Amino acid sequence: MPQLPPVPKVGRGTLAAAFDRVGGPGAVLSLRRLRRAVVTGRPGATWVTVLTYHRVARRGDAPMLDQGVIDVAPDQLDRQLAFLRRWFAPIGVEELRAYVAGAGPLPHNPVLVTFDDGYRDNHDVALPILLRHGVRATFFVATDYVERRRPYWWDRINFVVNASARGRLVLDYPERLELPIDGAGERRETIRRALRIVKDRRGLDLPRFLDGLETAAGVTVSRDEERRLADETVMTWEHVRALRRAGMDVQSHTHTHRVLQTLEAREVEAELRTSRAVLEEALGEPVRAVSYPVGRPLGAAPEVRRAVRDAGYELGFSNGTGVNRARTLDPLDVKRVSLDADIEDALFRAMLALPRLAH
Repeated sequence: MPQLPPVPKVGRGTLAAAFDRVGGPGAVLSLRRLRRAVVTGRPGATWVTVLTYHRVARRGDAPMLDQGVIDVAPDQLDRQLAFLRRWFAPIGVEELRAYVAGAGPLPHNPVLVTFDDGYRDNHDVALPILLRHGVRATFFVATDYVERRRPYWWDRINFVVNASARGRLVLDYPERLELPIDGAGERRETIRRALRIVKDRRGLDLPRFLDGLETAAGVTVSRDEERRLADETVMTWEHVRALRRAGMDVQSHTHTHRVLQTLEAREVEAELRTSRAVLEEALGEPVRAVSYPVGRPLGAAPEVRRAVRDAGYELGFSNGTGVNRARTLDPLDVKRVSLDADIEDALFRAMLALPRLAH
């Protein structure tokens, strides 16, 4: 008997395009809206969708910095928010807190739009688009970079490697590494490896690592250069307060954006408590929510969960983890859908209608 050819795998983009052509997203979301007037948490409850953005820009903007955090172009965000406004009910932190506490229902098809880090384009570009569509968003800010006017550590790594005129980097910390940068592909791979060290290495002395990277690259980022990069890319406190005056929520993204699972207990406490205190002083109101740097869920880190609760947070957000079932939502490990500039409109619509596509 002749062997049949393998069945080709169909990617989610192809499935999404086909689903979109027949009007699938709108039909599904209409049915979901009609199913119940409100979310009650009882069997049959719907989904709670939380979306994550970082930078709002076009790929190639600020080419010396991290291109991987450019999640959406301005016109793309405009189209996405128009879809959300038609089919979803945008909510803020207070509505989600009330629902978790059993103090009130959520509207049907609730969506929470969030922005991580504190990039200046969140104020300059995203805010006017949000206001035009009447969408409230939550901005999670890493406070140390706003306070001290310096670029985020991942942007600094990109800047240093991209600015180096050398053919390789030789590092002695956290271990001896020889990293080639003779060509665009090698530079990208070296940047990826450097970022992974910061994200994964427990107990890393970050200033020592960054200083060693600069020495190896033959690139010095002066204080004036730090401030210039920060002024171009990081919000000021006036920008942050302007977001709040415009009706947006502002919450914590820790103080220095270190991955909490890589830190000692006292450092985790300092990251959480310092950020909350700085934000509350700047805004003059309580801060109740935190999004976790790099977005790792707390499932394997009960000690981090305890620290988050002890620091006074009532909501905590991971990232790239999917969509939440309302009746099983974990308030300190709320799932979010990570967006990317390469996500086409059809896939965006399909992901929101069919939560399994969001994983």
